Amino acid sequence: MRTQMHPWKWGMLALAACLLSATSIAAQTATTAPSEEAPADLTPPPAATTKPATQTPATAPAADEATVRQERPGTFEVHFHEAGLRQAFQLLSSEGHKNIVATKDVTGKVTADLYGVTFREALEAVLKSTGYVYEEEGNFVYVMTADQKKKSEESRRKMMVATYRLAYLTAADAKILITPAMSKDGMIAITPAATAGIAANITDAGGNNYAADDVLVVRDYEENIARIGDIIHDVDVKPEQVLIEATILRATLTENNDLGIDFSTLAGVSFDQLGFTTKDFTNINTPAVPTPINGSNTPAAGFRTDVSSTVPKGGLSLGFVTNDIGVFVRALETVTDTTILANPKLLVVNKQRGEVMIGNRDGYLTTTVTETTATQSVEFLETGTRLIVRPYLGRNGLVRMEIHPEDSSGSVSLVGTSALPSETTTEITSNVLVRDGHTIVIGGLFHERTIAGRTQVPLAGNIPILGAAFRSTSDTTVREEVIILITPHIIRQEEDEATSQQIKDDVERMRVGARKGLMWWGRPRLAQTYLRWAKEAVAEGKCGKAMCNLDMALSLEPRMIDAIQLKERLTDQAYWHTEPRPSTTRIIVEQLMMQELGMPVELIVPPCKPLHERDIAPAVRQQQDIGERKLMPLCEQVECVFGPCCVTTRTVQQPAKTGPKSSVPAPKAGPRDAAPPAMTVKPAPAGEAASGGTDLSSDGPGLFGQTPAGPTKTPSTPKK
Repeated sequence: MRTQMHPWKWGMLALAACLLSATSIAAQTATTAPSEEAPADLTPPPAATTKPATQTPATAPAADEATVRQERPGTFEVHFHEAGLRQAFQLLSSEGHKNIVATKDVTGKVTADLYGVTFREALEAVLKSTGYVYEEEGNFVYVMTADQKKKSEESRRKMMVATYRLAYLTAADAKILITPAMSKDGMIAITPAATAGIAANITDAGGNNYAADDVLVVRDYEENIARIGDIIHDVDVKPEQVLIEATILRATLTENNDLGIDFSTLAGVSFDQLGFTTKDFTNINTPAVPTPINGSNTPAAGFRTDVSSTVPKGGLSLGFVTNDIGVFVRALETVTDTTILANPKLLVVNKQRGEVMIGNRDGYLTTTVTETTATQSVEFLETGTRLIVRPYLGRNGLVRMEIHPEDSSGSVSLVGTSALPSETTTEITSNVLVRDGHTIVIGGLFHERTIAGRTQVPLAGNIPILGAAFRSTSDTTVREEVIILITPHIIRQEEDEATSQQIKDDVERMRVGARKGLMWWGRPRLAQTYLRWAKEAVAEGKCGKAMCNLDMALSLEPRMIDAIQLKERLTDQAYWHTEPRPSTTRIIVEQLMMQELGMPVELIVPPCKPLHERDIAPAVRQQQDIGERKLMPLCEQVECVFGPCCVTTRTVQQPAKTGPKSSVPAPKAGPRDAAPPAMTVKPAPAGEAASGGTDLSSDGPGLFGQTPAGPTKTPSTPKK
């Protein structure tokens, strides 16, 4: 865009050109005719530089002057030499067509030569060299000091209040995070911190403490509020969860080998004479030896070893007995293989502590004795499987865990008058880093203990080969292996919820399978069988048979909810419609409530409340907190289990009600106030209707008491 110059500017330029020409001629004359008094200058003159006419700079202005020359559209050349700032602003204002207003504190002079600059570049260069700043509003440029600009900005800033409701972050943590983004004038208020822990306490139940989400109320400038909102949006996110699975495998193998030989011999007498006996040729029972032996003083002697008694019962026993010699050999090998597998699982939120304990708590008394008193307290020995963990989620699916798995067994035994606990445990405490879904061994132990025991006759047991007859040996080898594995799983909400639902269904299948494993003549099995027969009868349209089976089921299991609900659907009456009101207090409360509404208490019909709530006035329904009961059509209820139902639907017309007028306004008709369609079934075989129950034939009323409006019937299409 080309700038148009005023006529007076053209005159000024012409005058400047004339002055420039005169000055050049005078300078040339002075150069060609130097003064005679001036010494000769032997230095060669500098080389002259020729520039195009358009690039020749203007003559340097005198003191307190400023000159400007346009080069091309949008840019110009300007020279200041000890020019006042207000004079410079006036010149720049003329070139940039901007209104420049300076405060009274803007003073000083500027010296600068600027080439090919725009209005903004020239203004910023002048102000930067003099230490002033500016603000631009529309076509006005306000020049001021830095302090004045700061005060101006502060005067225009507006304080505002914002409320942030936190979903996952605590208010105290959020306060710490947003403090750097607040100004010194900002203020913040937070809700009280929630009580941590779930310790049992019968005196403190929370009272009227704050029970909603954590809230931040922040008062600050608008730009700070915006930054605070961004910070909270970034940090208040749903925490991750980790499922920790620990596997503790402990295997113990114990091998015992025992061998013992007993040798007995007599001299001068036999076993028969002494009355010695043996049982199963395992040992000799020694009775009292009479004196004298056989009524004479005949010398007698005996020799016996008893080392096989250390061999436990069982295994192999050999015996050889003669008149005066008896040999018994006992051998036993025992192998015990024990494997203990513990697999606790625990779901924990990131950075939170989790603990699971499955086992026993054995109590014992401890006594604390002081100089004056003796105090007894109960402590517990906890044994079983325990897992304590605190996970820290990292990047790339890595999980760092502080973890303590433990598997222990123990007991409390009585030693004298004191209870002494003893415990055998396998545990480890570690801080590990594991990738999501991977298994790592965090600990293990291999322990082997070998014991070789010998019981023998001194000296004789040391004789090679023959010494085996005078000793027993017991060899024991115990090998123990312990392996502890850890597997973390980062929870993915949708997939893991679907898996959990499948596991829940599997648990229900196990429960049903366990019930089906009971004896068929048991009460639970018979009640389930009668309920199944009742649903089959409803699907076939045999209401009398269905009622008979329901009565049998309820006689066996009076609290079977499925049977009760099905009977209510068939009879169109509540299960307790013949029962009196169980509570006098409830009757009085209902009377008071109806008295506040100014209505008669007879409008409350508790026995029919679950089924006839649409007949209750809206005011009574609201006062009694009676909601709508949504029921699946009976045909669809049995159809989804036993296949297509023979029940058909037909159009019915709700008969007009007659009776005494009531002061209660009738409720407005709505979708749920429409009469449900009546249902008809195929005629039952002869004698079925006489067996009792509700008649479902097409000639009588429907299941819910509606009378058909006409003979037209529209059979429904059975669902596939």
